[in-house]
Amino acid sequence: MNACEAKVGQKYLSPKGTPVTVIGHKNDKVILKLSGSDNEVPVAKNYQLKPYSKSEVSKDARHLEQAKSPNEGRKPRGESLAAIIDPLLYAGGKSTQEIADLVMKKAGDLAKGKDVNANVRARMVGYSRKGWKVEKNDKKHVRVIKPNK
Repeated sequence: MNACEAKVGQKYLSPKGTPVTVIGHKNDKVILKLSGSDNEVPVAKNYQLKPYSKSEVSKDARHLEQAKSPNEGRKPRGESLAAIIDPLLYAGGKSTQEIADLVMKKAGDLAKGKDVNANVRARMVGYSRKGWKVEKNDKKHVRVIKPNK
C-alpha cells in the first residue's frame, strides 16, 4: 500500500520491517514516526508500507524495543512520592510529620506500605547533598532553598 493511503495514527511496517506510525501529511510528504524512538521521517506519498504484523518486525527493531523496555516499569514523574513531597518542601511552613501526613492523604495507594516520613527525610538529605540549604525554624518547620550561584 502507498503511504498516502495509510490512516493517521495507525501502525505499519516499512519495507525493511521497521514499525512506523503515520503522524500526518505535510505538503506532498507523509510523516512517519519510527517505533522505539522519537524520530519523525518525511517520506514520499508512493512510499510502500505493509500492514503491521508482529512476526514480520525486523531483528534490529526488536532489539531496539527490548533496549527501551527497562524504563517501561518506571512511573512518570507525576506518579511518585517525590512529586508530592518536593512542592511541600519548597513551600516550607510544615514539619516533616505534617508533610508525611499530607503525602499519605494525597498519594493514596502509592504510599501504602511505605515509610513516608523516611521518604521526606531522604528527600531533604538528597537536596542537602546537592548543595541546597535545608532550613528549620523553632517550630520544626522545614524548607529547602536552592543555592544562589
